[in-house]
Amino acid sequence: MRTLVSSLFGLAIALAVAQDAAETTFQYKFKEQQQEKYQTTVELNGNLPIPGAAGMAGVLKLNMTVFLKVDRVDTEKGATVQTGLEAFEAEFNGQPFPVGLDMAKNVIPDSSATVHPAGKIGGIKGGGGLMGFQLPGFDPRNLATMLVPTEFPDKPLKVGDKWQFVRVFGEGENALQIPITATFAGFEEVDGKKLLKVTQEFDLPIESYQDAFYQPTKDKESAARVTKGTMKGTMTLWYHPEDGVLYKGVLSASMNQTTEPIKKDGSEIKDYERESSQLTLSATIVRKETTTANVEQGAST
Repeated sequence: MRTLVSSLFGLAIALAVAQDAAETTFQYKFKEQQQEKYQTTVELNGNLPIPGAAGMAGVLKLNMTVFLKVDRVDTEKGATVQTGLEAFEAEFNGQPFPVGLDMAKNVIPDSSATVHPAGKIGGIKGGGGLMGFQLPGFDPRNLATMLVPTEFPDKPLKVGDKWQFVRVFGEGENALQIPITATFAGFEEVDGKKLLKVTQEFDLPIESYQDAFYQPTKDKESAARVTKGTMKGTMTLWYHPEDGVLYKGVLSASMNQTTEPIKKDGSEIKDYERESSQLTLSATIVRKETTTANVEQGAST
């Protein structure tokens, strides 16, 4: 009996090692008319970027249902997807925050993007929204970056493999291009499902300039103020290997920055002239359901 137990134990270890050593390839497998819904919670703590009250300290919690709809699929260009809000509730310091779905859509508008099977995102089109700032790791004007958060390499992965890709948060000249380092952590059972696990991290220095009217400028010589700081975060993501979609994600990020005047005469900057802000962001996203419409039936109606 002891010999049998030892043999079985050795076999289990060998199988585990073989599984870790095996290579796997993941791709997003969107189909035409596919619809995905995610329950998302975002919590902001610190100097909040609330329109009309930027810099107010407190805790803002957002509970949202986010949708993704696939319009069409091109084998070369990828899938064209629509993303947006289906439901929205907010709390500020534990009290209901009077923002309805229609008002929320002004800040987090519906948008569209093209998603390559490996996760590269392009062709972004959206309403622009009212936000004139960036959040660490969360782009309210491009929800595709949240629902397709990883760009996978075009090669099989082994446990422990690392790679880098760049994601754009925001738009226009003020968009942030954030290098992200991803690691394939293997497979893990979540809610009874065997899922592919990826961890990601980013650490980006912040340096931006404003003119005398507090408007962003690229001209350092004529700038009146400078903002410097750091934006960093970590993400843990679980993907459904058969369905080819994100199943669950957890984000933790922070942003610390200081804005001060640029004294061209070389005089000392006083403490009261500096404006410092800190913000932490945590988010969870969980897939709610999967529905694939009957394309033939839809075409016949």
